[in-house]
Amino acid sequence: MSRDRSGGVHRVRDFRRLWFSNVSQEVGRQLGTLALSVTAVVVLEAAAWQVGLITALGTSAYLMIGLPAGVWVDRWRKRPVLVTADLLRAGATLSVPVAYIANWLTIEHLMLVAAVISFTSVFSDTAQTAFVPTIVGPANVSEAIARLQSTDTTMQVVGPALAAALLTRMAAPLLYVITAVTGVLSAAAAWSIRAPEPQQNGVRHPPLHKSIGDGFNFIRRHPALRVFMVTNALINTGAGVFATLIVLVALDDFGLTASNYALAGSIGATGGILGSLIAMPIRNRLGAIRTMLVSYWLLPLAGLILPLGYVLPAPGAVFVAATSFSFGSVVVVSSISAAGLRAEVTPPDMMGRVSSANRFVTLGAMPVGALLAGLLASPLPYGVVLLLSPSLMTVAATVFLISPLRAHRNLPEEWKHREQRGQPSAVPAP
Repeated sequence: MSRDRSGGVHRVRDFRRLWFSNVSQEVGRQLGTLALSVTAVVVLEAAAWQVGLITALGTSAYLMIGLPAGVWVDRWRKRPVLVTADLLRAGATLSVPVAYIANWLTIEHLMLVAAVISFTSVFSDTAQTAFVPTIVGPANVSEAIARLQSTDTTMQVVGPALAAALLTRMAAPLLYVITAVTGVLSAAAAWSIRAPEPQQNGVRHPPLHKSIGDGFNFIRRHPALRVFMVTNALINTGAGVFATLIVLVALDDFGLTASNYALAGSIGATGGILGSLIAMPIRNRLGAIRTMLVSYWLLPLAGLILPLGYVLPAPGAVFVAATSFSFGSVVVVSSISAAGLRAEVTPPDMMGRVSSANRFVTLGAMPVGALLAGLLASPLPYGVVLLLSPSLMTVAATVFLISPLRAHRNLPEEWKHREQRGQPSAVPAP
């Protein structure tokens, strides 16, 4: 295994392969996510509750198997997990264009594909995080995780923009051909990683429930991780509401065509590019924690832009683009500021368990928000339900403001684990 630690993790060959696998996987995931919603609304004329259910299924696995997945991944070899997850996702997504061309495509089919994407994502996300210490060494985990998280955030903005541009030239179900190709590329890159993984044959592991509890207990006892989990759960609940309703609002209430909706999304996605350019200067000036606090208070303001389309005399595409631009820039700045912080406070041997416990709550909140939006949007106007999103984000910002983090510009040294501060690790008291 080659590890040149003198020039950063990008000099480590296996990390570059993991990074490429991550990029391919995330691009495919974002293409597939947008294609699911547009296919459901435009091609199959889905009702609001069906769109909400599809959106919820897209992240439901974090609630269903997120906790045991972290324990299993900590015990398994990581490379086969990554490869298997990518290939299963590629097969599932490729079934969509096949069914579309054969005129067999149904809402139930989309729901099943969304669930498969969700389940495979749980294992691949957890395995990537848990594989990093093996590839780059414990001392470089924070930098490596930061690079992966920053790339994820950028792809979460650029991916929908790319999908939107493609939607102007092809039917939504055909996006899944590209998604399947990215899955194969991701699997190939993961398979090419040569970092040796220690065998655990014959090792007696603690009971599953104890291992799951270890991850939650570490988060509960750590002041930074505890706040991150609560605030991100609230934000993601609001994001689930927003993700369900933006398609319905744009296509049904604002009357946008699929191509105009795609174009508005493409324009709005430039906010993520802006965010990636200004994130580090802002973080260096304000500090990582302070930047997150400011960003959290800007998120509700971004969430209020789309509802203005109901009362202001301007084309609906303007509000879709402005909302996407604002959310993209703020989310990228916040995420890049937060990138690597969890790795700085989590021992490498607990990375899988702590990551899965955190994702269970934070990403598990998204299907809750999506289901809530789908249920409320059936009897209530879309615009009214949409206001729930900025409301939840305001609560999240308030929680962050009154937390112990408010007094710090950056993560205090005493909260970091031993590989980051050169001394035996200890979990701080609440």
